Amino acid sequence: MLIYLEKKAKSYPQTQKILSKFPNAQILEIDHYKNIFDKNIGDQNLAPAFIIAKQEHIPLLPVPENYGRTGKSFFFKTSLNCVYDCEYCYLKGNFKTKYSVLFVNYEEIKSAISEKINFLRETEKYQGPISFYASNYSDIQGVDSLTDFNQTFIPFFEQFENVLMETRTKSPNISSILSCNNGIPPKNTEFSFSLNPESIIKRYEKGTATLEARISAIKTLIEKGYRVGLRFLPLLPVENYDFLYRELLKRLKSELNFDQISSIFIASLIYNPGDFKIMQKKNPNSDLRPLISPQENGLIKIPTSTREHFLKIFREELPDQEILFDYV
Repeated sequence: MLIYLEKKAKSYPQTQKILSKFPNAQILEIDHYKNIFDKNIGDQNLAPAFIIAKQEHIPLLPVPENYGRTGKSFFFKTSLNCVYDCEYCYLKGNFKTKYSVLFVNYEEIKSAISEKINFLRETEKYQGPISFYASNYSDIQGVDSLTDFNQTFIPFFEQFENVLMETRTKSPNISSILSCNNGIPPKNTEFSFSLNPESIIKRYEKGTATLEARISAIKTLIEKGYRVGLRFLPLLPVENYDFLYRELLKRLKSELNFDQISSIFIASLIYNPGDFKIMQKKNPNSDLRPLISPQENGLIKIPTSTREHFLKIFREELPDQEILFDYV
């Protein structure tokens, strides 16, 4: 194991926790994580590696229009890049390296979030719902054994009123969720799971958990009173997709009580042109390319008619459920 350690991240307690888990790792100190992360560095498959860094100028970016819930919503990040290798993932276009970056200045990140909430409440006099999305730059639950994200941020968000943190994952590892917050289900965190038909998982979501494992994790959390969301994304119009997604929804209806599901979101493939161009170069033979339409409103998506058909599938199979949209 090779760990790139940013010099200004050395003194943080979280850094020492991470390093203690790899006593035999080779540690290479660097001045800035972007010196590694923003460069194409040889064959990154030869040896496992990741980067420990300090996040500076902590961004809390507002979500795009038509993304997620109503109210004020923001992205925040505690890590970059994903441990999984989903063929369709936009991170392949965003990032040059496969290495993950783990930001360790948790107290500063929490302070930035608190300041944002206080600004909205006190300065702008906004009392409506505020949401923070934690998993748009990495699969937070997939690396929690390294980062202790749950232990740090779940209790932190409990202090606020009408504020929600959402994590999205393909990981069935929920042990740290169950052990967090003294085993009491948090009121301000929703644990959302990305779902697709098993054949799509096997073909396009390399390294991720099976559908069965994800459903099992969902059932456990629901039974114990946790707030759980279902995320059908990205919807892939592969051959016979109507049948595949209807069968998926029928299976979920047979195994889950949808009255206990907090929210349901669907989303289709969507890219900005720059990211999509990079992805094409990295995987020129991807069979997803024919599924994509030319630019629509400056973005690259699957055709409108296909998106509308996906919506029809979900409304017919889940007629009593509210279906929300991310960019559909």
